[in-house]
Amino acid sequence: MDEYRLHRAIYRTVRFWGTPIVRSIYGYSCENLKGIPGPILLLANHNTDMDPGFVGIASGEPIYFVATEKLLRMGLLSPVLINLFHPIIHYKGKAGISSVKEILARLKNNRNVALFPEGNRSFNGLTGDFLSSTGKMARRSGATLVTYRLHGGYFTSPRWSTAMRKGRIRGEIANIYPPEKLKSMTEEEINEAIRKDLYVDAYADQERDRIPYRGKDLALGMESTLFSCPQCGSISSLHSKGDSITCSCGYSAEYDEYGYLHDNRGQTATITQLDALQREKISALAEQVEDILLFEDAVNAETIGPDHKVLSIKKTILRAWRNRLSVGDDVLPFQQITGMAINQRNLLILHLSEGEKHLELSGDISFSALKYLYLYQSARNKNEKI
Repeated sequence: MDEYRLHRAIYRTVRFWGTPIVRSIYGYSCENLKGIPGPILLLANHNTDMDPGFVGIASGEPIYFVATEKLLRMGLLSPVLINLFHPIIHYKGKAGISSVKEILARLKNNRNVALFPEGNRSFNGLTGDFLSSTGKMARRSGATLVTYRLHGGYFTSPRWSTAMRKGRIRGEIANIYPPEKLKSMTEEEINEAIRKDLYVDAYADQERDRIPYRGKDLALGMESTLFSCPQCGSISSLHSKGDSITCSCGYSAEYDEYGYLHDNRGQTATITQLDALQREKISALAEQVEDILLFEDAVNAETIGPDHKVLSIKKTILRAWRNRLSVGDDVLPFQQITGMAINQRNLLILHLSEGEKHLELSGDISFSALKYLYLYQSARNKNEKI
């Protein structure tokens, strides 16, 4: 049996047995991809770790996913997943020239490929942006571009939460672009079409559908996403427990099963709204002239080499100023950080200009990697001399 026939047999077996389980656990329903002429380059929005499974169920044929490099360091599970599903490995926070080449090679070999161009699960309920090179890749691929929207994932598995909620997830085809259509479009037109097709506002969905997402400890871990108090503006002062989140200033709010926060001031807010406010606060900190310590956290720091092996592990302090970070005694000006991303629930990844190594920084359940990412993005977007 050749490699593809083996992958096809594995795919059909997993899909046959897995579909009823996934439908039962997640309340999943989907629009099927069967009958679309291949090869297919499928792009989907991203909100849960199960998104590849949701897309796989919708597909009628094996589909190869672009996966993060973390997959190579999952112990005994890594070779199993790699040999069974043959994913395309990509480093989060980097341009990924080698992964693009592999994507194009698979498509040229008449294989279907799927990726989540945001490269990240949503923190605030809105579909994120993606690399501008995506349109160029789609145009060059010679494949049929399929854009696929997943609804309900943000409330089923909030980025801050360690537990799933019981609700509903739905998958739908947003659009289909044959190769001939892509060739008649510019790269920016393709990007704009992808941006429009994949855009989901989780709270707009809730306003329309009002679906409850039930579970225990609904707010637990929320401060890893909401790092700034809505009342006093302090950073890293919020603490979650059960269904509530509180601050030492007296602020408190309850998170309901529809995804809304109801505070002790009588106000109701969405995570989307509160995230916009805290992002503005970080942007203002990046603009300030005074060079003061902005925030810090105790973290576990792993240094990963170019061969994907862990070079060192240490407990240390991560600190942030308006134009640099420090990890223990190592000072990292932002111009030395070539890429920054967040993987899994809350793992901060720093790609460094020196060598091919990168750092992975993690903390406890309340650690917020997001404030460091927002600071880095704000500083670069404002063309700081960093």
